[in-house]
Amino acid sequence: MRNHKRATATQRRRRGPGQAMVEFALVILPFMVLVVAIAEFAFLLTVKTGITYASQDATQLAAELGGTPDADVYILAQIEKDVQTPVDKTKITGVTIFWTDLNGANKGANTFTRTGTMQNEAKTVTVPYTQASNNYPVSDRCTVILATGCAPGHTGVDWIGVTITYTYQWVTPLPSLIGLSGSPPVFVETNTSRLEPQQ
Repeated sequence: MRNHKRATATQRRRRGPGQAMVEFALVILPFMVLVVAIAEFAFLLTVKTGITYASQDATQLAAELGGTPDADVYILAQIEKDVQTPVDKTKITGVTIFWTDLNGANKGANTFTRTGTMQNEAKTVTVPYTQASNNYPVSDRCTVILATGCAPGHTGVDWIGVTITYTYQWVTPLPSLIGLSGSPPVFVETNTSRLEPQQ
């Protein structure tokens, strides 16, 4: 009886290291995927937060500038200033500055792509954008409460919005680890505000 117990204990000891290796092999891959997923999520959250902040700040500036000449160049310059490392500003694919109503309907927009360059009239501010459409000219932005002298269709102080479109780039190999295919996520962050009344 005693010898049988010793043999069983010896057999268990002999199986122990092999069993531990198998268990380690079964656990390490899911654990590493989890660690990589947490890291990627942290990068995603940082980018989303950065783009949201840039959109909010640009919208606030747009509300303050109203119909100031070169307002769009200053708004784009503010976005460039706000988007800081680790968010890569070269991944901004477009910016839209638009006239909206209280329901968020787009009533006219200026769109910009991140190519080429634009400058203000004094040539003191340069931004890496090209204007693709001009359906909400700066001169049409109404900041007058009674809309006196404003462009047709403006019945009071305008609401303005800024949308930033950002194409995320994977930082870790998470997509290949979990078999994810297709394009990386695109963040579209929009904020709106009422223009500051001038009268």
